[in-house]
Amino acid sequence: MSREGAARAARLHASCIGRCVAAALLALVFSSPPAVAAEPDLVHAVQAGETLYGLAEQYTGRSDRWPLLQQHNRIADPHRIEPGTHVRIPAALLVFAPSFATVAYVTGEVHQFAAQDMQPQPVQAGDRLPEGTRIEVGTDGYLRLALSDGSVVRVPANSTVRLAGVRRQETLQANETLIQLDAGRVDVSAQPLRGAAGRFEIRTPLAVASVRGTEFGVAIQPDAGVTGEVTHGAVDLKGRARSSGPRGSREQRLQAGEGARVSRAGTVGAVRRLPEAPELETLPATITDADFVRLPLPSAPGVAAYRVRIARDAAMEQVVRNGVFEAGELRFAGLDDGDYTLGARGMDAEGLSGLESTRAIRVKARPVAPLSQAPAPGARIVGSTVEFSCAQPAGIRRFRLQVASDESFKDLRVDDAELRECRRSAQLPVGRYFWRVASVGVASDGKTDQGPFGGGRRFDVVEPPPVPPPPRFGDADGTLQLYWSALPGYRYRVEVARDSAFVDLVGAETRSEASLQLESLPSGTYYVRMQAIAPEGDAGAFSVPQAVRIGPVLRDASGGAVHDGDGRPIGRQ
Repeated sequence: MSREGAARAARLHASCIGRCVAAALLALVFSSPPAVAAEPDLVHAVQAGETLYGLAEQYTGRSDRWPLLQQHNRIADPHRIEPGTHVRIPAALLVFAPSFATVAYVTGEVHQFAAQDMQPQPVQAGDRLPEGTRIEVGTDGYLRLALSDGSVVRVPANSTVRLAGVRRQETLQANETLIQLDAGRVDVSAQPLRGAAGRFEIRTPLAVASVRGTEFGVAIQPDAGVTGEVTHGAVDLKGRARSSGPRGSREQRLQAGEGARVSRAGTVGAVRRLPEAPELETLPATITDADFVRLPLPSAPGVAAYRVRIARDAAMEQVVRNGVFEAGELRFAGLDDGDYTLGARGMDAEGLSGLESTRAIRVKARPVAPLSQAPAPGARIVGSTVEFSCAQPAGIRRFRLQVASDESFKDLRVDDAELRECRRSAQLPVGRYFWRVASVGVASDGKTDQGPFGGGRRFDVVEPPPVPPPPRFGDADGTLQLYWSALPGYRYRVEVARDSAFVDLVGAETRSEASLQLESLPSGTYYVRMQAIAPEGDAGAFSVPQAVRIGPVLRDASGGAVHDGDGRPIGRQ
């Protein structure tokens, strides 16, 4: 046989082997689900020098699959392919190469664990997390992952996920994303799949949520049940029960605005409408507390709790606080001054989260208001002079004091923004008042920057009790006796001193009775003053001091006073 004939025979033999191998491989490849086989073939225009071996390696990841391409395209001679020939590559053969998820945003305590690695590493913006990575988001954390097809995965606080599959087929521009949710929740904005080749699934121990382009959330509830909700598009929620039970099915298709719960047995419950978006317009627009963000949450029928997040931007991408709160009040740690967007979703008794409402809020808590000292809340100020004082925060050199006769501070009686020290006196008529104070600083641009006022404090200015009339004096047997006219319900403080400044006190008593006796006082001059105390406890001014002299008394051998014929003690000469 000639050399040319031998070569032709060899090519025929190879072609025969190729057809046999191709037939076997095709049987394996196209035994996959019809949805995959239905994807259109990829068409490649052959360039000079290209071979089936190279094309198989390029598109399928294995050069030994060239017989499949030969059989599928009915190429007689795999060694000779004319440039410009259109070679069709079955979609079922196209390889999905390992890819990654990019950390688009992260805040708080978030850790990653590489596959088979127990050592946690912090997650940082820009990190590329490969397939197999486990992620734990702490109580103050939030994570946003970006996939290569533009899909976004958001992982809130107290959640654990694993990137079970992150693969991409570059030629088809298709992704295969499988996320295992072990605890907490994930919210997904999935891009529409291109054809039937791609996949996007959220898996839990009890259920699988499959999507082809939608916005949805999956959560593991405290009782281990699983909930799925859809806000846009549609999701197939599949329970992992082997068969449908009396209270559920194995699968439900959820449309926008719908949700369902998967029981601990793995069956999917009835489709339910999600709670309506809550009304947030009544929430305060400004937060003035530097330590906490406290806001009231509205009560609504069918809403048991709220899922809340606060972001720096209106698109809710840069989330700085997130959590779940029972209806009543939300409470987060304080935020820096600035503008934020608050988003809230109502949750029903099954744990299904509804549509989100947003509201712009502002934090203006600095410079921090000084700590108010006096008057204390509810104080009663006797007389017209009121002394105001507060603690002076470090670095603050100016303060603004307001006093009003109403709690809303519309009827101002004092408005002083030029206080250099946090203290001031004011003359006020009898009545009820409210007072508050703010720190005044200087902003970076040199302009005045007044912080929020502290909480208003109520006090009352009351009429002082009448000044008692001068007491009557008696001196019997060296005992100082005092008598006065008392008003019903009043008490009286009586002070006796050796000096008119009442520094050297020899007696001080508060009496309900209208008399007082001080025995065995040494002879000398004493000063007496009195103060009336009203039934409410308000103390008036002291009376003008009165001087009284106690002289020496002549005493007998037993120490008793010697009296004259009229019974009065005889003084020493």
